[in-house]
Amino acid sequence: MNPNNNDDLMHTVQDLLARVRHLEDTLAIQQLQSKYIHYLFKQRFDRIVDECFAHNLPGVSVEFSDSGVYRGLESVRALYKSFDVTKTIPGFFILHMAANPVIEIASDGLSARSHWLSPGAAGSNSSAAWIWGTFYVDYVKEDGRWRIAHSNLVPVFRNRYETSWAQAPDHGTVRGVLGAQPDEPSTLYKPYNEAKKQPDMFAGHPPLPQPEQADSPDLSI
Repeated sequence: MNPNNNDDLMHTVQDLLARVRHLEDTLAIQQLQSKYIHYLFKQRFDRIVDECFAHNLPGVSVEFSDSGVYRGLESVRALYKSFDVTKTIPGFFILHMAANPVIEIASDGLSARSHWLSPGAAGSNSSAAWIWGTFYVDYVKEDGRWRIAHSNLVPVFRNRYETSWAQAPDHGTVRGVLGAQPDEPSTLYKPYNEAKKQPDMFAGHPPLPQPEQADSPDLSI
């Protein structure tokens, strides 16, 4: 038996295994993001932190619109606990899509970065609103399972259904019903009535993730 053939076969098998792992990781991340959105929509706020967010990452964080940054597991947990108040609002729902994912997984398979487009809506028995924007989400693998490390939903616009986003004098706030206090100011969000006055609305937004960015030590656990 030609030893070179054995080497070629081994390299082929290793390459196939790596490709399968990459595909499995990509699907697992998509499943995780979908699970997060499902729990948010069904108001299963008690399951979001335990099943979706990293538990061993000190800097785990979440923010959306003008919420501010909630950093650390207990702060994130307090945020989603404060969402329970929405269960008392008749007809309340939050529906976010997660589409057009760009996912880059680190070379060691332990962290990843992603961008998603998110058309969405929210409503109650007295109001309805569009919420369209982008999810910027980082992930880490803990004990073999993918978890959210950092999540930031940055709407392009948040406007009432009956008013065009181009004409809305303001784009509201998410701070009204949430009792939890953020640890830091919001990082990227700017209401559309302000952002539309700039020549480049997305100047401060991150570019599409690249493979080397997924290896950032900021995501290590």
